[in-house]
Amino acid sequence: MFRFDNYLTLSSEFLPSVQRVWRHRIVDTSMFAVTRKLNALKPVFRAQRQKKGDLANNVKLASTFLNSVQDLLAQDKKCSLLLLHLEFCCKMILRLATRLEQNMLLQRAKIAWMKGGDQGSRIFFRKVAKHRSSKKVFQITNSGGQVLTEQQDVISEFVAYYQNLLGGDRRDRVIDLCYLRPWARHILSKAEVLSLVQPVTPGEIKHAVFDIDEVKAPGPDGYSSGFFKAAWPIVGEEVTRAIVEFFRTGRLLKQVNTTLISLIPKVATPTVVAEFRPISCCNVLYKIITKILVQRMRGVLDKLISPSQNAFVPGRPIGDNILLAQELFHGYNQQHLPPRCALKVDLRKAYDTVEWDFLRAVLTLFGFPAQFISWIDECVTTPAFSVCLNGSSHGFFRGARGLRQGYPMSPFLFVFIMQVLTLILHQFIDQDGKFSYHWRCGEVQLFQLGFADDLLLFSKADSSSIHIFKWGLTVFADLSGLHVNPHKRHLILSRSATAQRDTLLPILGYQEGHLPLRYLGLPLLASRLSIADCKPILWKLDDRIKGWDGVMLSFAGRVQLIKSVLTALQVYWAMAFILPKTVIREIEKRLRSFLWKGCNGVGYAKVSWQ
Repeated sequence: MFRFDNYLTLSSEFLPSVQRVWRHRIVDTSMFAVTRKLNALKPVFRAQRQKKGDLANNVKLASTFLNSVQDLLAQDKKCSLLLLHLEFCCKMILRLATRLEQNMLLQRAKIAWMKGGDQGSRIFFRKVAKHRSSKKVFQITNSGGQVLTEQQDVISEFVAYYQNLLGGDRRDRVIDLCYLRPWARHILSKAEVLSLVQPVTPGEIKHAVFDIDEVKAPGPDGYSSGFFKAAWPIVGEEVTRAIVEFFRTGRLLKQVNTTLISLIPKVATPTVVAEFRPISCCNVLYKIITKILVQRMRGVLDKLISPSQNAFVPGRPIGDNILLAQELFHGYNQQHLPPRCALKVDLRKAYDTVEWDFLRAVLTLFGFPAQFISWIDECVTTPAFSVCLNGSSHGFFRGARGLRQGYPMSPFLFVFIMQVLTLILHQFIDQDGKFSYHWRCGEVQLFQLGFADDLLLFSKADSSSIHIFKWGLTVFADLSGLHVNPHKRHLILSRSATAQRDTLLPILGYQEGHLPLRYLGLPLLASRLSIADCKPILWKLDDRIKGWDGVMLSFAGRVQLIKSVLTALQVYWAMAFILPKTVIREIEKRLRSFLWKGCNGVGYAKVSWQ
């Protein structure tokens, strides 16, 4: 498979090569012309990459030659001007070779948090090796329990699984959700509708291009956003025409919407296909279109989405949900408080099983204009998939359902879908009249906390309220295709509600859950945070530091890792809890040790100030 290496943009040959191909005129649609020219550039970049040779070896040769020249200088008592000039040239060559190698390793290691790390550091090599090894699959267990070890059998199992999950027969139902409008928080106004369908501008397109990270995995065409950014003075005008053409015609070229499914392990040692997360790698042209659509949707999210849903809504931090959930669970271990309960619900294969006809109905419900819906529909419903396994692309099939994980628009569309669940539950609660709110939730009518597909439902511990939750989730599943994961559903009862356990659990068929409960990476507790509750943060810090064992990092490099990675864990926990002093001292001890000693525990002798 072709992959564009961002380091090629540093070459003096890069822009002239692009210019020679781009000046050819192709009589067809602008989008087709862009894809043809991108294909024509592939052999050019392959040749340039081959010409550059082994970048690591180039660095070694340049370093060896510089050392030889400096040895001659050390022996030359007159300091010859020729040798000084040669040393300067060798330094420039070494600097360029190092920069090319670092640029390549940054892209392949996908170290987005380390834009200016240690030059030549082994952390890049370790990251690349780890990234490659984690994605290698040598055997897999199929649905019948048979372990497959032949490479072709493994490939066939993956392709068949995702073809069954994402492909198959499409459901084309006529779904009308407008009966839920009385419970909707907001319906788009005329001014908001006009802002969504206004003509796209060149500035909007350029902003979308330069907002895509260069280290993000490329789509099937192999080009990263780094190519488009570096060549924008040449390719910008035609790319802009191609994007404008989509918004004018509403039609997307098939090859632009092809997608590579990259497999990310969910667990340390996955044994079945379901233990991999499918991340969709889309082409940059497609990402540009979806980023423009997302940017327009951002402005109306806050008005349309209930305050109880915090995922991906601008201005709503994740900490709000955690703090509120913690407050509601506080006192669950006390007998004298009113009986109450909570359902922790996780949806099975949430993004991958969304029905497209339901998505259209959702957007219509909230008042999105027909033209905007048609743009989204064209982007969502026209993909073709291949599975990327062990460095090669396998299979080719059309999609029939689902929102692709890993591309810009999916999270925002999913939030709208989950808002419909809120409306369905709201309708049942109002019409049934027998629902009893959780203690301290009646005045604000709070019954749900959502973060994407991670749900907490709260009520009084009685059968009427639990029945409403069950009906709402069932109706939502029939409409959307999103079903509750049978292995990740729990009913948590307060101590005062234990007498209702035998009544409530059979209604739902859920397992009984117990506090502390993990929610968005933090423990939910019925009482104060103890030192024992904080052990996960210390374990995670130790794991991160051990992961850098053997990496030759400078002092400045370790400072960067502490600031970018390690302290983020403490900040996340401190957002929801007042950490015990003992835990804070333990965290500081680990950070201090890593800063001064690194991973191998060898530090410097401390010197007295006096």
